[in-house]
Amino acid sequence: MAIRFYSTLYLVICLSPLIIFGYSPNDVKTWCSQTPHPHPCESFLSHNPNNIPIKGKSQFFKISTQLALDRAILAHTNLYSLGSKCQNAHEKAAWADCLELYDYTIQKLNKSIDPVTNGATQNDAQSWLSTALTNLETCLAGFIDLAVSNNQLMPSNNVSNLISNTLSINKVPYTSQPEYKQGFPTWVKPGDRKLLQSSSPKADIVVAKDGSGNYKTINEAISAASKRKGSGRYVIYVKAGSYKENVQIKLNNIMLLGDGIGKTIITGSKSVGGGTTTFNSATVGYHVISSDLEASNSSAGNTIAGDSWLPASQPPMPFSCAL
Repeated sequence: MAIRFYSTLYLVICLSPLIIFGYSPNDVKTWCSQTPHPHPCESFLSHNPNNIPIKGKSQFFKISTQLALDRAILAHTNLYSLGSKCQNAHEKAAWADCLELYDYTIQKLNKSIDPVTNGATQNDAQSWLSTALTNLETCLAGFIDLAVSNNQLMPSNNVSNLISNTLSINKVPYTSQPEYKQGFPTWVKPGDRKLLQSSSPKADIVVAKDGSGNYKTINEAISAASKRKGSGRYVIYVKAGSYKENVQIKLNNIMLLGDGIGKTIITGSKSVGGGTTTFNSATVGYHVISSDLEASNSSAGNTIAGDSWLPASQPPMPFSCAL
């Protein structure tokens, strides 16, 4: 009899996650029904190992964002393991983009879980979550761009649906125009605002095609900047000239400063037609403030054109620039 009792208890514990491990089934159903994608919400939260009630909207937002984060981490891990299944260069390119974009999504979800504690607002969280969702849409777009049909490599849309749910729960009022302070959006930090207002910001590195600077190419300057000490804004002054290169800046706090539109020109030629995803076709991409320069993409002819500018994970700051 004792053996049967413990066996039954073991089966109840192991086979009834809704009762023993999960949130209250009624709470899960009630809250998930208010989201645009209730099914994955109910399915995953029913097996979440927290035996606590869901008491309000703010708690449900944190729970849902944590759920999206957990699933994004799992998707990233699974995607990484599929690298060996890439059969050609196009599949490898789309797969590599997705790995990077999932990484950015994970970063944004981490920041969004408790924005108030991080000194942020509901609007900040909405921006981060929107970026996280856009990253995943860009990931899938890469497979479409390069006509990749290997379904094994394409991530499930569950994470996208879960992020859509968090956006719906957070739900901030839409404003057509951002708030400004001293001529700049309020999210521009005071130090960056001062730097952009300066008529002659002090350069940390100078790039010049004629050899009169520290480096002849922008990418060489970016490589040097990666070895810098400190975390303040790092100014790279790019003298007048036409620089044929694709610049991907994955460092934080970089500013590209030119001699003016039509004088300092950065031009790339990567395109979807040339075998590059839209995500990686940008002439200038990622974390950068830029001022007084021009960026263009010269891909043409029978190719599908690429981007001249691509901000991946934070608001772009191109001031007095032509794109």
